[in-house]
Amino acid sequence: MYLYCLCYHFAQVLTILFAPDICQNWKFDMKRTTRRFPIVRLCLLFQFGLSNSTLQEYSDPLSLSFTSSDSLVVMNPPKFAKDPEEWKVFFETFSDKQVTLVTVALGNDELLNKLVAKRRDIKNLRGLLRKDVNFSDEEAMDEAVLNAHNQRLGEERQRSCLSKLVGMTITPLLQCFGFCLTEDVLWKRIKATNAAIKELEQKEYDVSAVFVTFETEQGQRTALEALNFSQLEVFWNKAINADPSAIFRNTVLHCCEAAEPNSVRWNDLKCTNSEILFRQIGTFLVTLILAVCSGCVLYEARTKVSTIFFSVILSLTNVLIPIIVRILVSYEKHRREGSKQASLYIKITLFRWINTVIITWVITPFLVTLGAESIDLISTVNALMLSEMLLSPFLRVFDVFSFLDRHYFAPRAKTEEKMLSCFKGGWYNLSERFTDLTKVLLLCIFYSPFYPFIYFLGAATLFIQYWTDKFLLLRAWRRAPSVGVDMPQFSRRYFSTAACVIGAIAGGYSYARSPFTFLCCANGNCDAPSTPFTDVKLLNTTVIDVVNAVGDFYFCNQQDIGFPPIPSVQGTAKWMTSSQDRLTGIFGIFCVVLVAMYGFYALFSPVVKLTLSLVTGVYEPTGIDQRKDFSSGVGIETFAYIPSLEVDGFHFPFLACDINDIDVRLIEWRDPNHKYENAHRQYDEHNLIFDVSRERRNAVFSAVKHFPPSWCKTK
Repeated sequence: MYLYCLCYHFAQVLTILFAPDICQNWKFDMKRTTRRFPIVRLCLLFQFGLSNSTLQEYSDPLSLSFTSSDSLVVMNPPKFAKDPEEWKVFFETFSDKQVTLVTVALGNDELLNKLVAKRRDIKNLRGLLRKDVNFSDEEAMDEAVLNAHNQRLGEERQRSCLSKLVGMTITPLLQCFGFCLTEDVLWKRIKATNAAIKELEQKEYDVSAVFVTFETEQGQRTALEALNFSQLEVFWNKAINADPSAIFRNTVLHCCEAAEPNSVRWNDLKCTNSEILFRQIGTFLVTLILAVCSGCVLYEARTKVSTIFFSVILSLTNVLIPIIVRILVSYEKHRREGSKQASLYIKITLFRWINTVIITWVITPFLVTLGAESIDLISTVNALMLSEMLLSPFLRVFDVFSFLDRHYFAPRAKTEEKMLSCFKGGWYNLSERFTDLTKVLLLCIFYSPFYPFIYFLGAATLFIQYWTDKFLLLRAWRRAPSVGVDMPQFSRRYFSTAACVIGAIAGGYSYARSPFTFLCCANGNCDAPSTPFTDVKLLNTTVIDVVNAVGDFYFCNQQDIGFPPIPSVQGTAKWMTSSQDRLTGIFGIFCVVLVAMYGFYALFSPVVKLTLSLVTGVYEPTGIDQRKDFSSGVGIETFAYIPSLEVDGFHFPFLACDINDIDVRLIEWRDPNHKYENAHRQYDEHNLIFDVSRERRNAVFSAVKHFPPSWCKTK
């Protein structure tokens, strides 16, 4: 069994490292390989069950990159270079055909936030006033708000004592977080927001980023190769041996492949790298504090109540903490949605790994590692797996928040829009689902030396979770934003491999510490026939009915073992059998090799690339040039970089630019409720530019310019 687990860990790591590449190599003879090596077949099947969704993203060589294949982004444009025509002329020197689209994004996030806040308050106020109220008439609004205020006070006087008590205790707390606001408070906020908007209209906003879309992918690649500067050249704004045509307004441009249009976070483009890093470190520290607090609660639950209660509390924290982490991540700044999901994934994964695996290992007394009692490690791990198998999917299916939206808030909604927003479905994201996958993977590999049956429980857990998530994805969950492959690549490179490495190291220590008794044979012959002892009291006051012992024993420390776990760690105290001694030696060397491989694969290569980027350009084209014109797929598979904001509570995004100079087919969504002969008018209700004065619109909003080819203009 020991040798089998050792081979299993090795094959598991090889599968994690190389399975995606194997799946892409169509010439690889999988049938012959798995027939010749049954252990590889078993491991590949198990791993495929664990990461089926991940491997699907790498099955097509053309879909390896989720960046836009014909667009680039300039991260350090000159502050006042706001003319799209100027950017078009500059980049067409590198294009084989032409530049088709230019988006000049401004750092006007403060103004956009105020405009969105105004729209949100107006929406909430509509539900408290009559439907025929004209919001553009301030005097009429003052009168309507006053009448609604007096009517509400009259209704409150007739309420029961319980309702009045709730209004005096719970309602003020909710109002501190922006909920249950009265009509007079909302109207005052709208007036204050209008004054702030008029102030912000007069400001001049700098350019934060420029998105350039070429007609062909070859044009993008040529431009990126010509502008492939090092980080130091960009920082010092001094290019070495660069062609003068590659310098724009005496600025060394920092260009890179652009993310997909719907994954750009427009409000965060102007943030500096230091600001982004500082916020991420702060939220990471808070997550660690939450993990420590959760560990204390779990320790009390396990030692003073029961393992069943411990597993229930653990599953509840694994469900609730991601909600708290999502709130924390909302205060971070990310330029791409994929980066935000990766940050969320790191924090949730670390919390769940610590919460589920590490804390369980730490709080388990050494002498109860093996055994059949309820407090022993195997019983605890079994309860954990059953909880992950049954309780976690149950909590996702019976989503309390979605249930309240559909059955409580929707019937009481005062507007149709508010009622429909209650049926948007439950929230989910891909990072949280990947976290469950890696958590079960680590749990299985970590505890498999004690409990080999855990692999079957892990397979059953992932099977149930897969079908539960599939049902919810198709029937209950709302649409999630596109995040690309940033997060799956990050998971595969760092966390999936780390789970295998940590599990293998834990297995090495498990074999080295066996039999977990703090006892060594005095005569050195641990293989001799055993002698039974009854009613043995251990150091943790646990009484065991029967213990089989051999000759005389003395205390030896089997717990404090350094790295790597090899037979020499025993010192003068010898507790290993001859076969255990050989296996531990092999496993110790194997652990060292694994750590070295992981360090090179996951850490050394990125560090080398980062170091090289300081002194030289590191751009390399990814994927195959598809040789398709951008304009041939307008409205079907190619879309423009349109500054927009996704806001909770609204069915459609808010546009934040003038769209009169573009083809509306370049916008990824349509509003079926508004149909006009002029297709641009259906977006007027969702465009924030109409909330500011006409003369300042071009100055305070981002600019998008479409330059269609001559053969496409008549369409």
